[in-house]
Amino acid sequence: MVAHGLTTPGVAGQPYNLWVSRLPQLAILGFAVALLLAGAPRNRATSRFAARNPLTLLVTSGVLATVGATAIVVDPTLGHGSAPLSFESDLLWVAGAASVALLVPLAVVHWRRWRLGHDPVQLSLVLAAAMSTAATTSLRFGELWRLSWWDYHGFLLAGFGGAVYAVALRRRRASAVEAVLASTFERDPMAHIVEGYPEALRLLVRAVEVKDRYTHGHSQRTAAVAVQLGVHLRLDEDTLRALARGAYLHDVGKIAIPDHILNKPGRLDPLERAVVETHPQAGNDLVAATNELDEALPVVLHHHERWDGTGYPAGLAGRDIPRIARIAAVADVWDALTSDRSYRAGLEPAAALAHIVAGRGEHFDPLAVDAMVALAADWGYGVEGAGDGDAAWSATEDCHAATANRA
Repeated sequence: MVAHGLTTPGVAGQPYNLWVSRLPQLAILGFAVALLLAGAPRNRATSRFAARNPLTLLVTSGVLATVGATAIVVDPTLGHGSAPLSFESDLLWVAGAASVALLVPLAVVHWRRWRLGHDPVQLSLVLAAAMSTAATTSLRFGELWRLSWWDYHGFLLAGFGGAVYAVALRRRRASAVEAVLASTFERDPMAHIVEGYPEALRLLVRAVEVKDRYTHGHSQRTAAVAVQLGVHLRLDEDTLRALARGAYLHDVGKIAIPDHILNKPGRLDPLERAVVETHPQAGNDLVAATNELDEALPVVLHHHERWDGTGYPAGLAGRDIPRIARIAAVADVWDALTSDRSYRAGLEPAAALAHIVAGRGEHFDPLAVDAMVALAADWGYGVEGAGDGDAAWSATEDCHAATANRA
């Protein structure tokens, strides 16, 4: 783009030349290819090469671009700069079409990531891709040297200026630009959701983890599994974000449970059990007071509802239970069954899965259970033996000896 500016006819005595219209289209195509490669899976050959040889890659590409641009600026007539190639028009149309074909899907990808975590860098890449597409359209359909052709300057300034601003803004919260960009191109939806967690959410979970030994780490693992289930069930980005936040906060109401009940080593009596069952409502009230986590409330309030209507606090049944609460309930019980506790080791994944499957259609949403089976298959686990649905349900109900006896 610098060479494009310096080859503009009349600038420093430059003659009429064709490079002034070629270079911006090559620059946009280069940006589109770079954005595509930046988001490529890390196990691809291009990603592995870039990771092993970053300095070589940057220096080589930089030198080649600088030498080529300098040669064109010094003599804009090089490479048919004064007369078009016989097939030049076709080549430029192919370059423009290729740019748009790359940029539009990339804009959609970063738009979805922005919806997951509301990261300004993601939104700026949407802007950059969209403005680059508009610039390509201006270059290809605008009339040369007329305003319709020169419009692309404004499009590119808006797109790339927004990207630079967003990276600088995020840089204040990260130790290095590399950290900002690494998270920007992460393919795991959970990574983008976590990046956008409000500080109020993190503080609430830290408070309950200090109070309840079992909850430490459980909330984060439950949220991670819940999001993977949501991906299997093809939830949209806004719903995935709400699911993750709700699953992360689902046990926050335990902060209102007295310590002597919450950490009791033995079986709870009926009165103590009644106190424990107040934690969904307590959590709902606590989260609602933050005024920025409303989307998490359905999970916080209803993650102990049962498909057959015998759960609490509202006794909802079937599809009356919010969908994200049904999904979080399965993720919750998976982590409860497979995690070590002071009185028992975690179950083997295949045995835990058998318990969950046994509760399908009674304790848990059948579709959420099916998603859990599919997810476990991805991890290499299948159902092993006959499960006990009550054992699965009680794993999240009681972290005392009663659960150990059942499981």
